[in-house]
Amino acid sequence: MKRTSTGKQSLTQARRAHILDVAVEVLAERGYRDATMLEVARRSSASKETLYAWFGNKPGLFEAVIRRSAERILRGLNGHLDGDVPVEAALTGFGRAMAAQLLGDHAVAIDRAAISEAFSGPGLAGSLSRLCREPIHGTLVRYLEQCDARGLLNVEDANEAVGTFLGLLLGDARTQRLLGVLDAPCESDIDVRATRAAGQFLRLYHA
Repeated sequence: MKRTSTGKQSLTQARRAHILDVAVEVLAERGYRDATMLEVARRSSASKETLYAWFGNKPGLFEAVIRRSAERILRGLNGHLDGDVPVEAALTGFGRAMAAQLLGDHAVAIDRAAISEAFSGPGLAGSLSRLCREPIHGTLVRYLEQCDARGLLNVEDANEAVGTFLGLLLGDARTQRLLGVLDAPCESDIDVRATRAAGQFLRLYHA
């Protein structure tokens, strides 16, 4: 029986996802400089030709890793920042999605690699900022500006307010995760963190 085009596409997507997962594992173990396309291909049981055809080169592969991480956060963000959702519920939902991703093992591995290469090879850090931080930050800025315009919040500087919210949400946990002295939080810890951050933020910026 021939596979349908949808079935082939699903297999390709699953294969691609597996390769990206393996790339993060190699990145976490070896760092960006010592991570190789050959090692990713070997561990994922893929050919180097497949990797180069899909991702171009090593920077392209890890850009795809970063892009996938950003897309996951943005899906959670856009799913919670609907205009009809009460502000506290929206911020709490966004906080859950953001904390789960940024404090998770994959994001920590990417952040460590970007920091380690920031001066000798800033391409990875630039990709992380361009593909992940900027679209996420911009989306939340626009949401807070909309809330201010509707009289739901009193936000004079949305950029500053985003920094405040992320500070309340992540605190020192992200630094501790980067240093390897804190384990990835469980779902209940993330829920407490997000609920607390949303409540504190609203007390600071209530209309």
